[in-house]
Amino acid sequence: MDDLRKQYLELLGLEEDCTETEINTKYDYICMRARNDKSIDIDEATKAYNYLLNLNIEDPKPVKPIVEKYRKVWFKHIGTIAIILIIFATVLAVAIPMFTNKEPDLTISYVGPYTAKNTKDIENYLYEKMPNLKNILMETIYATAAGNDTRYKEDSYDASSVEKLSLLLVSGDLEIIVCDDAVYRYILSYNYLLELDDILMEYGIEVNQKNIVYGIKPSTGEKVIYGINVQDNNLLSERVYVNEEYPMILCISNESANLDNVKQAVRLLLTAE
Repeated sequence: MDDLRKQYLELLGLEEDCTETEINTKYDYICMRARNDKSIDIDEATKAYNYLLNLNIEDPKPVKPIVEKYRKVWFKHIGTIAIILIIFATVLAVAIPMFTNKEPDLTISYVGPYTAKNTKDIENYLYEKMPNLKNILMETIYATAAGNDTRYKEDSYDASSVEKLSLLLVSGDLEIIVCDDAVYRYILSYNYLLELDDILMEYGIEVNQKNIVYGIKPSTGEKVIYGINVQDNNLLSERVYVNEEYPMILCISNESANLDNVKQAVRLLLTAE
């Protein structure tokens, strides 16, 4: 082994029988260390790299100056480049949903022990009657107010569903809600519901007395309408598979983002023939 080869092997910390991959890996590592360690002679390391690499391949190809230049720049500024890439990815992650996801004009949520059917009856009906609507969101959230605090295991559901329900109500992502009695009472207890008296009066909606669900207004203690039993409403009840044990109560979140659309939709849903 000639003296120069031995010298360069020692400089890069390589064994005599090193492979081309090991030479490349070692050189990249030295370039990276040179960012913070000014004692490393990167030019001498490059000479050793080129010499050893050319001796370890059958048809040696010298490293182009432009490649060598950008290799040094990459390892010298790798931290800065990484930060820029992270910031760019974060901006994209925020911006893309903002431009691609359109907020619904109306949200109708079934919340309770229900299973959704594949039907578009309600959407088609409301799109026809309310041409200003471009995006209706119909969703089924399988949840109960009981969470895990129930006597029997088969009646117990993940408590996280209650947390999700609360967050959706506070954020205004729930507007028209069709739920069972347990979920209704949970929502009512936290004062998340809008009174329906004024809406029924404004649109002259007649509701059978037996279907009216009352609640006590916290601020005054008076009895007001917070829900309407829609178990017999074919348009609404046929949207999901319903167990006869569970009533279906229509109510409105007091944080509704599109109240005008909500009121119009309630009128159409309750008066549909």
